[in-house]
Amino acid sequence: MACLGTVTLCQAQTTRQELSAVKERTAGNYYAYPTPSGKLTAAPEGYKPFYISHYGRHGSRYMIDDVDPKEVRDVLRSAEQDGVLTKLGKETIKHLDVFIETMDGRNSELTPVGHEQHKGIANRMFKAYPEVFNGHTKIDARSTPVHRTILSMGAFCQELKSLNGDLDITNDASEHDMFFMCNKNHAESHKTSDAEVAWKKAYDAFNDANYHSDRFMNSLFTKKGYLPVGKANKFMRQMFNVACDVQDMTDMGFSLYPLFNDDELFDFWQSQNAYWYGSIGLSPIQDGDGPEIAANLLRNIIDNAQNAIGSDQPSVTLRFGHDTGILPLLALMRVGGAYCKVADLKELYKSWADYKLIPMAANLQLVFYRNSKGNVLVKALLNEEETTLPAKAFSGPYYQWNDVLDYYEEMLSHIRNVKPSVTIYKH
Repeated sequence: MACLGTVTLCQAQTTRQELSAVKERTAGNYYAYPTPSGKLTAAPEGYKPFYISHYGRHGSRYMIDDVDPKEVRDVLRSAEQDGVLTKLGKETIKHLDVFIETMDGRNSELTPVGHEQHKGIANRMFKAYPEVFNGHTKIDARSTPVHRTILSMGAFCQELKSLNGDLDITNDASEHDMFFMCNKNHAESHKTSDAEVAWKKAYDAFNDANYHSDRFMNSLFTKKGYLPVGKANKFMRQMFNVACDVQDMTDMGFSLYPLFNDDELFDFWQSQNAYWYGSIGLSPIQDGDGPEIAANLLRNIIDNAQNAIGSDQPSVTLRFGHDTGILPLLALMRVGGAYCKVADLKELYKSWADYKLIPMAANLQLVFYRNSKGNVLVKALLNEEETTLPAKAFSGPYYQWNDVLDYYEEMLSHIRNVKPSVTIYKH
């Protein structure tokens, strides 16, 4: 266990060039789900898949509310009336009008893009593991009781059913499961701890240093200093927020990313990336127990996996939640580079990138394999790409389940108040 405990490697290095090449990545958790490579390593000889355990974030959504787009449009309209708006500023008003009209009455809801993302993930899962989806396979699908997650679950299950009408699919969405699906009741006391106060101070300083609004404002307003610095910074950030969400909507016909240069996009993304990093308490100056918010979810994953292993029938467990559910889970499970300790926030981006972990429709798939002797292997897929688990690999991306299980059971034994998995999906 001491050896396993050292498996906390960061992600492969992220470069500024990656973000400049695909500017949409700077949206972080608003990044529309990227198309996976499709490269999967064949299972070791004699092993066949029999169970899939999944947790997926809802697909692309509209902004949580329409405050940002309406406020930046109001500022631009006032500037137009004052005669200090550039041609680019006038064009931007037209884009914002379309954006606001498109999301009217749909705050935080799943977009058509999000619907298609989950259909695509389901389709690829079905075709990659036909042995699991053959015949009357039982599929238990659960979501948080939120509109966008329920519709994501519906799109996913609808696609599976279209591929095999005999599948036995059950759906549920209830507060009953929230203690593990997306636990919001995490140690409030830590927010006032010395470590959290130190983190907030470090983050605020880092965030403030990433605001450089002069060039941006001069491109939209003919009058220098039209907005004081504080309001200019807020205006620029709000416009960036809107720009990020355009990619999550269908056929908008424009992008707001050209309003920003590469340095500005990178700076804003760095702040956002650090925010998510701090949200799960991974910084060395924090208390370090942030990922434990996902302990009940990991307990549920283990218990259902053990139940599936004890059955002779293939089965699938699907869970649909949020970025605040999957991100701490990835860190707690030491999946890929999700658990990473970086002290200098200026260097964080090189090792830890939110868009690689929690884009829209982010998902973790644990695929279980068994041979004729009953030995069980597991493979992890993060956003449909093979990734690592905290154990010695059996072969390529495949691990002995018992090795992984031992690691997680030891980990959970040191976390207080882990609830027993009262919701076990019978396979």
